[in-house]
Amino acid sequence: MLRTLGLLVVCIVFATPMLATGDSLNYLSLKDTIFLTSGNYNEKLFEHSIERKQTLYSLSKFYGLSVEELYYYNPGLKEQRIKLGQAIRVPIPNRAIIRYKDQGFEPSEHIPVYYIVRRGETMYRIAKVYFRMPIKDMMARNDLTDTALKAGQVLKVGWMKISGIPEEYRQSAGGPLARRNNAMKKIFRVEAAKLRQREHQGVAVWKKEAKEDSDLYALHRYAKLNSIVAVKNPMNNRTVYAKVMGRIPDTAYDNNVAVIVSPLAAKLLGAKDPRFFVRVNYLK
Repeated sequence: MLRTLGLLVVCIVFATPMLATGDSLNYLSLKDTIFLTSGNYNEKLFEHSIERKQTLYSLSKFYGLSVEELYYYNPGLKEQRIKLGQAIRVPIPNRAIIRYKDQGFEPSEHIPVYYIVRRGETMYRIAKVYFRMPIKDMMARNDLTDTALKAGQVLKVGWMKISGIPEEYRQSAGGPLARRNNAMKKIFRVEAAKLRQREHQGVAVWKKEAKEDSDLYALHRYAKLNSIVAVKNPMNNRTVYAKVMGRIPDTAYDNNVAVIVSPLAAKLLGAKDPRFFVRVNYLK
């Protein structure tokens, strides 16, 4: 079925994609085709169907991700037991998509990549914004004579290696959350130029048993409400910038507790225990 698409694929409205599956030894094989859609942050997503002997850990490594990132893109996945044939959403970075065949291109090492058009999307947005290709190249690759598109239409955008995606191909480990963390870091630095920055250290506390993640936030004794604090885990040198949503209750926590962080912030900090040592920078 996948081999019959060819250049005719641009003339049809797409229904249900066949998921990429690989086999018990490989996560992608030459029988697979990647069908992408766009997410809330314009990231490109496709669904991988779990095959025998495939695990979330090895799946995340194959695609250059962390398991926590898979949890982010697949709400509720953490509470499930992975089943054979289960569809797992995976983001694909632009760098992993080969737009043009060069002299070293080996057909036996690549599979085709298509994009499924969503309602309201334009040729300009798909070609220039999503895939950074000239419009004329996208049209020529799909035998199009004009830029009009229909929802569900599929466009061939390039190829991807069946050997997986190196972690360094991803601009920010953590996907949208890392971009949010970087944005909050910039705000912290701007505010730090106006206010006095203070530092203290102590214990960070989080609810390890919490099932739902929400955002990067914290409770702190001294920082201004709605300001941002920088929380660093010295064990791995990770720093998370979290918004201060309230005060630490004195009746519930002793003075050794420097900050209470959200489960999502704790996971990005690499926390393993419900209490761990941190250094906190805040503005006053």
